[in-house]
Amino acid sequence: MEEKDKIEKLRTKCHDYSFHSYGKAYIHEQRAQKYSKYINLLTTLGIIVPVTIGATVLGYGIENDALKFMISIAIPMSIFQLIFSLISVVYKWSDELAYSNESAQEHYFLSERFKKLGEFPPDSFTELNFEFELINTRLKSRTEQDSKHSYKDWELRKGMRYSLRENQKSCVECKQIPTSMENTECNVCGKYKFKYRII
Repeated sequence: MEEKDKIEKLRTKCHDYSFHSYGKAYIHEQRAQKYSKYINLLTTLGIIVPVTIGATVLGYGIENDALKFMISIAIPMSIFQLIFSLISVVYKWSDELAYSNESAQEHYFLSERFKKLGEFPPDSFTELNFEFELINTRLKSRTEQDSKHSYKDWELRKGMRYSLRENQKSCVECKQIPTSMENTECNVCGKYKFKYRII
């Protein structure tokens, strides 16, 4: 194989890796937003109950009926908060939030590096291959870490749609270039919305 053909083959590989890293970055970005909402809700619940009770005591006194009413509301809210906190600990929401933010940034970075290398490659295959392997080593390390936070099939389809839209590529199955993130019935870039999904 001539050097020119080798360069073109590796450039294509760079664009493919850039494409997939971009989709994975989006998946982790979406996860980060989800965990951030959960943690913010948990924090808000932890503040609302004591502040409301305290404000009621200050405003109406200890013996007032308003306090009894507020306590009757606060008890189920406190139970809900406790259950929510236990779920947070079991599913490690704080750790997942931190990792999702980190992985999203890393994948966006890798996507951009692969894209630039594919668009503006060095003149020699040896130099191109060397730079490719440097970035690919970093990608392999990130992929190994990501394997501990496995992707669900619907996440991969959603990430695929996002990358197709941003890169203006057509889906291999539905043959459409996505113009939005609206869900479709495509088995490759759709079927990712569900009526009930918490975790």
